[in-house]
Amino acid sequence: MVMALVALSFFTHADSLMGPSGTGGDTVGSLPMMAPPPSSGIDAGAVTPSNSIGPDRPAFALVGLESEVLAAIVDAYPTGPDGCFERVVLPNGRVRYLFLGHVDVLLDRAFMSTGRVRAQTVVGLPFVGGVATISVANIPRASEPLALGPKELKIQQLDAAGVLDQVFRWHALSLQSQHRVIYIKAVGTILRVEQRD
Repeated sequence: MVMALVALSFFTHADSLMGPSGTGGDTVGSLPMMAPPPSSGIDAGAVTPSNSIGPDRPAFALVGLESEVLAAIVDAYPTGPDGCFERVVLPNGRVRYLFLGHVDVLLDRAFMSTGRVRAQTVVGLPFVGGVATISVANIPRASEPLALGPKELKIQQLDAAGVLDQVFRWHALSLQSQHRVIYIKAVGTILRVEQRD
């Protein structure tokens, strides 16, 4: 019952729509992600957000002060040729690290439990009007229409309720039948986030 309640309260609207974007270097903290950084803009060899608002496919993101976001990331790496990240500057000295394409992100579980870094899903225009389904241990728990912009992924509450000790699955389906799946699972001191289609 607790897991069902947590799953139902999974989404809350957060932040305004994505602001101007930029990129970080070739690392997240000390973690290699892709090629060396371009002088400006996004690496031309990497998959980039579409010209519409937001990413082409929903993306996992971390938001907070940059030093804290980087401290939360244990490792991050592409699992396909489209895997990369984008650094978005937000107001009040915060940043959003947006993970695009096929990527795995390993997070420090204890650090994430402090709530200083927030996890989000970010939906772009191509998926607006679609639906996201939330499953725990392969059992559907909730669904919601996809709206433009970032949504809180209440990772601290999910972990505290024991949901992340099982396989937590967020599955977005667009009106054009495109998919994006984000899996989150706690493994000891690590939260493993896998993003794929």
